[in-house]
Amino acid sequence: MQRIGLIIMIVTLWVTNAWGFPKYTDRKKALELAEVLDKGTFQSYRIASVFTKNHSDEEYYLRAILDDGSVQDWYLDDIYRWTLTDQLFLTENRILVFPSEEETDFAILDKNAFYRTVLQSQVFVKTYNQHDLLDGKSIKYAIRRFRLLEQGESLRYRTDRMGNRYRYILELENGSREILTYLDAYQLTNQGAFIAREEDAGIVLRRAFQVQGFRVLPKKLEDELRNVWRFGVEIIFNEPIPLSEDLFPFQIVEEQFRENTTGLRTNRFYLQVVLPNTEKIKDIPSIRTLEYLQHVELVTDVEHQKRSFLKAQVNPQVFQLPPYIETTGKNTIKVHFFTVMDQSVAKRAEFMAPDQPDPVLHAALIVDKNNDFEMHYLKAVEHIRSVQDSHDLQNKVSKYFLALDSLKEAALVAKTDEQISQSLAQRDVLYDVLPQMIVENTQLQIRKPTTQINHASLLEHLDLAGKITDNREILRQVRSLENVLR
Repeated sequence: MQRIGLIIMIVTLWVTNAWGFPKYTDRKKALELAEVLDKGTFQSYRIASVFTKNHSDEEYYLRAILDDGSVQDWYLDDIYRWTLTDQLFLTENRILVFPSEEETDFAILDKNAFYRTVLQSQVFVKTYNQHDLLDGKSIKYAIRRFRLLEQGESLRYRTDRMGNRYRYILELENGSREILTYLDAYQLTNQGAFIAREEDAGIVLRRAFQVQGFRVLPKKLEDELRNVWRFGVEIIFNEPIPLSEDLFPFQIVEEQFRENTTGLRTNRFYLQVVLPNTEKIKDIPSIRTLEYLQHVELVTDVEHQKRSFLKAQVNPQVFQLPPYIETTGKNTIKVHFFTVMDQSVAKRAEFMAPDQPDPVLHAALIVDKNNDFEMHYLKAVEHIRSVQDSHDLQNKVSKYFLALDSLKEAALVAKTDEQISQSLAQRDVLYDVLPQMIVENTQLQIRKPTTQINHASLLEHLDLAGKITDNREILRQVRSLENVLR
């Protein structure tokens, strides 16, 4: 029995000192707290009066007189603990809440006012916290019902990380639920998280979107000058998706595992694109390989309610640019990925055009009219992009020649190694694609009536193609076409 008593005493001491809450507060907060606690209830006793006491010039605590005549010194860490364990109550069905476990700032939850607010609300604005990928983002959900946790329910005895007990359940029409503490109720009310009328709330989600499957988007040349290619998947749902692109964040997750054959530990990296307010209700075949992605699949997020992931194994060394999410306005979203041959592109922060409905690369340089290099380089970019989607080979080749002239001018006025490298790298990209393009265009031009052929221009193009290619087949075609034109 003595041993059991000793164990109980040790556990009691640990619980008493484990809060890590300040023991004292300043004079102003002590006076405010004394006024709030007056006439409240401590355990089964009414609080007759409360006044402040000081431990030092800057450290204050409280002294309470209960209606049984007893006098007690109340320190702030005791008051904090009593509010968490339902030993301390204020008058008029109010309760103390402490937003921080490290500071003595306090607030008061008027439970009756909270009930009136939530029971008259149709919409809950969920703002995701800092530990969520949707940190700081808000989504509006239709409320199904609100209720108090009853005595005997297991959730009533659970607490959050600060020790606040769960008190309420807010059920939403999408099938998820929010379990709230007194502190949650206070903070959500002050944040305006409850909206009375659905028609005043804008876009409100009533049910979870069901993931139906996905399909591969064809690979497409996104930027010929910098040799950037785009590929991806289109995810299909059962209804239109009214959410904006910023509500589909992504993360790279590292997982460790042990090789079965060698027993050695190794790492795998997975890309996860969050699909909020979604549910996967059926098996969906995965994609084994998609460019540099492997095992592309749609999975359920086991940690969050009504949420799915687009998941794929990825090598972080080749994952140079973030995916771009495009909401189509229909029952799909598109997740675009990029392969980058020009490594300088991957280092630029400004890559996607945020005001464009489709993912479009744009010139990363900020144009300075007094910077000759930037002016010439941007002119080259404009020439290339003006014909990127064109099927007119004649016009395309002509524009690429103009781009080469601009790149040469940019290189001549460059003032740093980085600028030289950038202009020459883009020149080399054009050198890679131009010879075959020149051959094909020349063949098309030769088939036209003789009066429409500009022999001098075509010979100039062929001359450059012969100088910049080392492909024997292209060289043979160039010589053959030169003989025809001469």
